[in-house]
This record gives sequence, C-alpha cells and structure tokens, in this order.
Amino acid sequence: MISDPLLISKLGELHSAQTGGRLGKIPLVLGMPVMITTNFDVEGGIVNGSRGILKHIRYYEDKDGNRHATSCVVEVADTSGDALPHLKEHEAVAIQDTVEIILKHPH
Repeated sequence: MISDPLLISKLGELHSAQTGGRLGKIPLVLGMPVMITTNFDVEGGIVNGSRGILKHIRYYEDKDGNRHATSCVVEVADTSGDALPHLKEHEAVAIQDTVEIILKHPH
C-alpha cells in the first residue's frame, strides 16, 4: 500500500502504456461482466477480448485487511475444449499478473 501523497500523484499521471494497464484498484463482484485481457489459451478461446461472467475470486488478505486477488474463475461462453478439473464447461481461470514500475526522482 502506497501512502506517500507525492508518489500517489506521480503514479496517477502515468499513461496506461507505462503501467501495462495495471494501476489502481477495481471492485470485483461475483456475477459482474468481465473481459479477458491476455491470451491465456488461444486454441481454447480464452483470448484478449473474451467476455465472460465472474464466478469465483481467490485472494489473500494483507496485515492491513486489504484483499489482493490472486486468481478468479470466469465463465466464457465462446470457449471450446475440455474444462480444467473441478471447473464447469466454459469456465476458465484467470491468474494474477504483475508489472514492475521503476520511478526515478527528478533531482
């Protein structure tokens, strides 16, 4: 968790191309529509732009009580192929992704 107001301001000025589109928080609610933004399984149809419904969220809780998603299950109707064990047909797993951002102090 970042608490420095100057750093928060600087991060807010960054373009999504500089952060890999991974800055900020979004609320995750079961049943909400979501879009896959990574080609997880091209042959099976889990690709960038696939639309689905959020079915399950796995997360960990930090010492301050903040939840951090590590993976989720998304139902994507346009998929083909066999489901992974313990998943229903057309369900896919989206896993956590990270990006490294290096900021250099201007002085």
